[in-house]
Amino acid sequence: MAVMKKGNFSIDIGFLKLGGDFEEGDRQCAWELYTELATRIAVTGKPNDRDCTDFSGEVYAESLTSLHTFFSESRKIMRQFPVCSTYVRPRKIFGIPTGAGINNHLGALIHRFMRDILRPFLETWQADYRFWWENISDKTLPPVDRQRAYPKLSNMISQWSDLRAIMRAIQDELVFMYKLVDVTKLN
Repeated sequence: MAVMKKGNFSIDIGFLKLGGDFEEGDRQCAWELYTELATRIAVTGKPNDRDCTDFSGEVYAESLTSLHTFFSESRKIMRQFPVCSTYVRPRKIFGIPTGAGINNHLGALIHRFMRDILRPFLETWQADYRFWWENISDKTLPPVDRQRAYPKLSNMISQWSDLRAIMRAIQDELVFMYKLVDVTKLN
């Protein structure tokens, strides 16, 4: 399976096609997740920013809220499209054992990125940044100038860039595996 490592984060982004085609429920789950990824700059960065390092114009407090909302929306998607028992049996593809299919279900991927990427990032930065923003920062400055004074900005942005790169890789994998139209590439 494909393991993506970026900075402090690592996640197995693999999921397999179990049979000739994905079922409609799988495709719907993939599209709903893709829609959340493709429409949230806080999660995947700006479309033309290949390195996921361009935070220009963003107000971090609002972007952190969007990231937290994405966490909630991912949970809803996972709840709407449960792993069914047909994914529990081990499978063989081209004679190669794939292990328990449940690990390769899109719901398991959602769980992994929530557990291994989003939650650790939010636990590290959301409360600390928000406390600084609301109680310590200079409220007389415009938001973009004000946020530059955050004492841990470099570390937060570095980890956030890593998070975005991983989430973009997941977005790209969804497009490829489920043959989705990549709306981020449309004119």
